[in-house]
Amino acid sequence: MSRVIHVQTKEEWQSHLAESRSFGGKAFVVDFTAKWCGPCQRVAPVYDKLSNDNPGLTFLKVDVDELQEVASECGVSAMPTFMGYFNGEKVETIVGADLAKLNALIATLNAKAGAGAGQKLGGEAAADDSPEARRARMLAAAEARNKAA
Repeated sequence: MSRVIHVQTKEEWQSHLAESRSFGGKAFVVDFTAKWCGPCQRVAPVYDKLSNDNPGLTFLKVDVDELQEVASECGVSAMPTFMGYFNGEKVETIVGADLAKLNALIATLNAKAGAGAGQKLGGEAAADDSPEARRARMLAAAEARNKAA
């Protein structure tokens, strides 16, 4: 399941910007897209996967036809356009479906936000939250339920 948030209103967009400015330095990536844009539709599954692979970042999607004012304020002139934000400030803009640049932007935002598994109180390392680790935990839980039944 995708973690991408579809921004529906200008107020919701402003709320994400405000949240990004909050304590601790929040980071997010936004995909400015359109339903009629072929490259946008082709990159969408990759963007969804990136959202799942990077739980420390927020991933947004803005339809430029639905939120023309937001797209205009952000200077969007072509689709897809990806923008990275940290502490409410734009870090980078990528015009076009350049996945190498998008991956580099995500790495930059992860580094700025200190995104990672982190640590639990008491110094114990937090559980690995990668998709593979989650899958392994789910499989182990299912096997335990089957043995108990």
